[in-house]
Amino acid sequence: MVTIPGPGSAADTLTHRAAQGRLRLFMHGAIITVIGLLSGFGFLFQILDSVSVWPLVIELEGGFPGSERGWRLAHVAGISNGLMMIIAGLALVHIDAGRRAQAWVVWGMVYTGWANTLFFHMGNFSSNRALTAGTSKLGEADLMGAVGYVIGASTIPFTLTAMAVIGYCAYKKLKEQAPAYPGA
Repeated sequence: MVTIPGPGSAADTLTHRAAQGRLRLFMHGAIITVIGLLSGFGFLFQILDSVSVWPLVIELEGGFPGSERGWRLAHVAGISNGLMMIIAGLALVHIDAGRRAQAWVVWGMVYTGWANTLFFHMGNFSSNRALTAGTSKLGEADLMGAVGYVIGASTIPFTLTAMAVIGYCAYKKLKEQAPAYPGA
């Protein structure tokens, strides 16, 4: 038997907050996916060494900023991060996460999506790809690389926590729904 919460009840508030959290993930995920898609133009322009959208072709003296590898990463990572956020929002429908768990997933993924977007774009314009705050075999330390590194590294606990919460809540729900007899 399913109980439908009445307006203003605690369950109704939780349901409303859960729906808002999912919508927030869908919205931010879609925006970040669009940024990733648009970064594909940077990838194209870097390969062609010109701003070329037929019939307009603008040859660039000195080349298009960034690197082919950097634009490819910004393109693919933007799409991947945006879709990961949307998928996390879809997962929340099925896992019966509590209010705090949902908040961790929603805000952890929103932070991850935006911070990774900054990280990949800053890494594209950094001499060391923003993989370290200091000098490495990839290049000298610079402000863009140091800031990008700190931003990118700061996403790790948020992403891992959000995914661990989704996995734990799914495991818990799966155990609750497990049949009472083996082999079923």
